[in-house]
Amino acid sequence: MTRYRVKEEPPETLTDDYLTGRLTKNAFLDIEHAPEERSLGWVEFFNHLGANFNPATYRFGGLLAFTLRLDSRKVPARTVARYYAVREARVVEQTGRRPNSRTKKQLKETVRSELLQRALLNTELMEAAWLFRENEIWLAAAGEKKRETFEELWSRTFGLALQMLVPVTAGLELLSGDLRKALLDLKSSPIWLGR
Repeated sequence: MTRYRVKEEPPETLTDDYLTGRLTKNAFLDIEHAPEERSLGWVEFFNHLGANFNPATYRFGGLLAFTLRLDSRKVPARTVARYYAVREARVVEQTGRRPNSRTKKQLKETVRSELLQRALLNTELMEAAWLFRENEIWLAAAGEKKRETFEELWSRTFGLALQMLVPVTAGLELLSGDLRKALLDLKSSPIWLGR
């Protein structure tokens, strides 16, 4: 679980029109039968195949919930090179000459596109809950790459800055008075272990 604080107020109140529009604009697009390598977008919290957003799909009491979906696939460069060599040999056999650089580039892209469509998709899902009264986001994921993926989609969707809450920052929020001031005023210094 990763927790974030939303550092600024949304540009509009969190109306259903605002949320539905933002989520729909950044909804997940299926690439099952397309040559794309990656698709990133929002899907419904309880239906990871659906992106038909309306308040019933994301409003649950005092929180907003939606799921990030990332589909990706790769074709190893050696595989592309192998299939390209076969295709190039076929062109040479048919035309009697080697293709020029422009034709080679187009041929390689065609081969890569065809192989991508045959490659299996890897699907990652990350549920997010926006506790809007507390101004917090709870992300059911950890790890730097997953956080970066979430932050990319969050920024593109809502344009609001996030601050990750680590134990130190969360603990400081609970403190007040002289102790809080003393901790914030501390200067870092090296710690020497040993004699």
